[in-house]
Amino acid sequence: MAESLINIIFNYNNFIYWYISLFIIAFFTIVTGLTNFLWLKNIPSQKNNTNSKLVSILIPARNEEDVIESTIKSITNQSYQNYELIILDDNSSDATKSIIQKHAKLNHKIEQINGSPLPSGWLGKNWACHQLSEKAKGEYILFIDADTNIDKFILQDSIIALQKEKIDLLTLVPGRDTKLIADHAMKKIISWFIVCWLPMKLAINLNAPFLSATFGQFMLFKKSSFTQIGGFIAIKDNPIDDFQLGRNIKRSLFKWMLYDAAFRITTRTYNTNKELISGYSKNIFPALGYSISIFLIIFLILLSFVLGSTLPIALYFLGLLHNQELILLCITLLILLFISWEIVTIRFKYSIFTPFSFPILISLVLLLALRSFFDNVFYSLTWKGRSYKTDKKKLKI
Repeated sequence: MAESLINIIFNYNNFIYWYISLFIIAFFTIVTGLTNFLWLKNIPSQKNNTNSKLVSILIPARNEEDVIESTIKSITNQSYQNYELIILDDNSSDATKSIIQKHAKLNHKIEQINGSPLPSGWLGKNWACHQLSEKAKGEYILFIDADTNIDKFILQDSIIALQKEKIDLLTLVPGRDTKLIADHAMKKIISWFIVCWLPMKLAINLNAPFLSATFGQFMLFKKSSFTQIGGFIAIKDNPIDDFQLGRNIKRSLFKWMLYDAAFRITTRTYNTNKELISGYSKNIFPALGYSISIFLIIFLILLSFVLGSTLPIALYFLGLLHNQELILLCITLLILLFISWEIVTIRFKYSIFTPFSFPILISLVLLLALRSFFDNVFYSLTWKGRSYKTDKKKLKI
């Protein structure tokens, strides 16, 4: 009885158009992935060294005692030496402040400032970054997260690239130093979305704000352009400050550029699974512009990728499904998605087993996306010891 019901439900004619739609989307990820594989550039290494322009390097820090010292050392070791390093201690309860003060005494280029009380309507990090930007004296400003290490020549290379290409915002894809299994999986998911879902040439050439991915671990601005888009004042309550700043740059018709520096910049990520869940809950739904319809469309596409490529085959091996035409569709989708993931695996030198694990990887991001949706729409979120609720006026249908 159950076997007959399954074969009636999983009729070839019921699913043919659904699979065709999934084939088209999967083929798009392959074309985008191959294009980005060939086109997504590493930040170019520059032969000539220039120290002509002052760069203000700005770091917000809140309870970062485990990572802040290595970040400071990676900055003071830069080949580009015309910089000021301003670090804001955002009311840390650990040794963060004393570590910053120790280095400030040893190096006159380092300045430690104390964060002011958080005003109503602001998120903590955005308020900290705004205070930092008000202190910056440089023609260029570089925001770096407190858990990010950069190689010796990255600042020099980035400044020269920004000047040569007349870029207003230069951002770099960082490598991720992951400690958790789930976080290592999310690293691969993020790589897949960047390489196979974001058509980079269109993102660069079109002034479509949504076609951008900006990374808070390295955001190098012309200060004049940063000021013209309203800086952090314009996004004071937006939890995805990096993405929104990039979108505001494009919206203002300024030049945005993304380079790959996954092997030159390393960011420490989450220490516990609780932190990981909180971090992604804070970011995933806002990254989609708080749009319920966009969230549902992408969620259903990803869910269909998982179910459409695995469920019929599982039922077939259990002897519950005998529709060979449907199995053929399933295998075709499986092959297309495998190719898509293989592109990412080669590009970022992941394990050869990565393409085989994509149903599990996508399932993980689906669970985190659901948590993000419900936390942002119905509940409150907590980050770095501060709780906040999403303003319901931001929600879009």
